[in-house]
Amino acid sequence: MVDTPDLGSGASRRGGSSPFLGIFSMRPADLPILFAWEERKPIFHEGMLCVPRHYDQHETFNLTFKEIFQNDNPICVEFCSGNGEWIARAAQNYPEYNWIGVEKQFKRTRQIWSKKQNLSLKNLLPVCGLAEDFCQHYLKDSFIEKAYVNFPDPWPKNSHAKNRIIQRPFIDMLTKVSRPKTTLTLVTDDERYSNQMMKVVSGHPRWESVEDCLLPEDYGSSYFNRLWQGLGKYIRYMKFELGEHFEATNC
Repeated sequence: MVDTPDLGSGASRRGGSSPFLGIFSMRPADLPILFAWEERKPIFHEGMLCVPRHYDQHETFNLTFKEIFQNDNPICVEFCSGNGEWIARAAQNYPEYNWIGVEKQFKRTRQIWSKKQNLSLKNLLPVCGLAEDFCQHYLKDSFIEKAYVNFPDPWPKNSHAKNRIIQRPFIDMLTKVSRPKTTLTLVTDDERYSNQMMKVVSGHPRWESVEDCLLPEDYGSSYFNRLWQGLGKYIRYMKFELGEHFEATNC
């Protein structure tokens, strides 16, 4: 079974219709580029956060997530959110959670932003920036309740594999900002990458594999989900849980 929030059953409890039907008033292009490269800095603008790359003054951003969301609801983060279809559906179906969608490409983050605006999703924060930068500089310790990485770039060439997001340094960062019992869900169609994911996360002393199976039908849809399922590919679903942290003591 898929852990709560169960994105499929949420669609049915909201009436069963797609949240993306209807005429939208805001287009991705309605969000302007927020800064020139030479003037880059963290900016929160019209419900979206921009995290600049190659920047060493992240501490100048002083807004809290309580101020952004106007509540203390639990935080769920999706890294590599793409055009935001999956996380917008999740935010619409589960308003009791605050959702953060992190995507490094501005053109895709614009798409998440337009969904947020058109669906009036006050509990969704699009973040344009690298997952590693956001995790290291903007999330507090023991902050996340649920984390998701859906269809990350597999970087299939051996020479490019070092660019994959699921590596030990990123999992160490995620461990620091996650609460005990936080769940991490990974979804991919790439067999080699899925094996690396399992090895990296289950090999970490704090994370335990709790599910490893075919992607459940009620998980929620996205562009890549439909694309690879349509081509008959096996989509692997892996879920991990963060254990308690125990300090070593001398006897």
